Amino acid sequence: MTLSRKILAILPVLIGILVLALAVSGKNTPTRSQPAETATVARVVTADPQSFIPRITGFGTVAPSRTVDLIAQVSARVVHVGDGLKRGAFVSEGDVLATLSAEDFDLEIAEAGSEIASAEVNLEELAVGLQAQQKSLEIAKAALDLEVRELNRLKTLLDRKVISDQQVENQQANVLQQETAVQNLQNEIALNPVKKKALEQAKRKSELRLETARLNRARTVIRAPFDARVARVDIEIGKFVAAGTSIGELDGTEAASVDVQLNPVSMSQFAGLLFEGRPEADARLRDIGSELEKISAVVRIGSSGAWPATVKRISDTVDPETRSLGLIVGVDNPYDDARPGTRTPLVKGMFATVELAGPEIADRSIVPRDAVLNGKIKIVSQDNRLAFADARIAFQHDDVVVLKSALPVGTRVVVSDLSPAIEGMLLHPVEGSLLSQDDLSSAGNADKTGAAAR
Repeated sequence: MTLSRKILAILPVLIGILVLALAVSGKNTPTRSQPAETATVARVVTADPQSFIPRITGFGTVAPSRTVDLIAQVSARVVHVGDGLKRGAFVSEGDVLATLSAEDFDLEIAEAGSEIASAEVNLEELAVGLQAQQKSLEIAKAALDLEVRELNRLKTLLDRKVISDQQVENQQANVLQQETAVQNLQNEIALNPVKKKALEQAKRKSELRLETARLNRARTVIRAPFDARVARVDIEIGKFVAAGTSIGELDGTEAASVDVQLNPVSMSQFAGLLFEGRPEADARLRDIGSELEKISAVVRIGSSGAWPATVKRISDTVDPETRSLGLIVGVDNPYDDARPGTRTPLVKGMFATVELAGPEIADRSIVPRDAVLNGKIKIVSQDNRLAFADARIAFQHDDVVVLKSALPVGTRVVVSDLSPAIEGMLLHPVEGSLLSQDDLSSAGNADKTGAAAR
């Protein structure tokens, strides 16, 4: 084959390759497109500032506000047991519960009375004797005066040598004898006040013995010191009881108390709200009585009913098992309005739920607990991205959190569980209600309808 024919044979192939190369080189290079950002759906609520009433719930056992151990004050035999002295029975103040034998004390009363009468006779006899002694003293002094004058007369005669010395000496003896008589009477009269005092002391001793006997006799009748319910009986007719022996126990019915055990963290937050704004020096434990008066309380026994209560004081101990703190609340007239089968009374030993509520606090943000993540509040920024704000928690109850300072008005809070929760991630906010009515009641939201306040 000639060269020209070979060229003509491959020429079409070369032209095809050239056309293909030109076609390929004329196309634009394709560009890689960026994927579109996906927004995460998140349920949000608007947390505007509002007022709320802090509430905490605790549990405790009902106990009577006061009890008394009936102690026999005298030793005697039991002669009567009252119909009301039975376990579980109700007694009123002044009711006779039991009577002890008073025979021994009746004898003591009679003996003491006899001793008093005898002492009075002795005092009267002493008074009459004093009058007689005083009269005898007057006579003795007059006789002494006569004897002295006679002695002086005899001395004059002796000087004249008319009588003998013996007569004068005899008269001097008479004078001395009369002086002795006068002195004896004076001594007896001087001792009269001492004798009178001794008799008066003896009489007083007998009077005290009489008073003691009467008091002991009165103690043989054992009465109820206040309205109460009988908790224990340890006495029967014919039994001898010694002084100091317990014969029973009464529980007062005018009031009941509950030692409410509270979570220490919740109690600390609750107390922090009560003392908010007060200097630390003014919040001493012994000086918080006025603050406790601001707390309202309700005692509940299941579905049997509720009783308004008053916070009395802080318990002096921590529960050794739960390490919880205690408040003592009191309920007046726990047996009032009791209805068999519908409303039970507050009986000793019942397990009670106690709800405590503090004074209303204004301008606080109340958010669900799900809005808090690692100590921060999940919020939605203006461009619908996830942001975090510091969460300074003032109070939390169940699934509700109250912040120490309110979030700005209109702040949208994320309540969905974002996984992962990355700051700046795009969100698709879906508005929801802030809190259900139950949540508001749990947190103590103070709405105008008062529903949350229960």
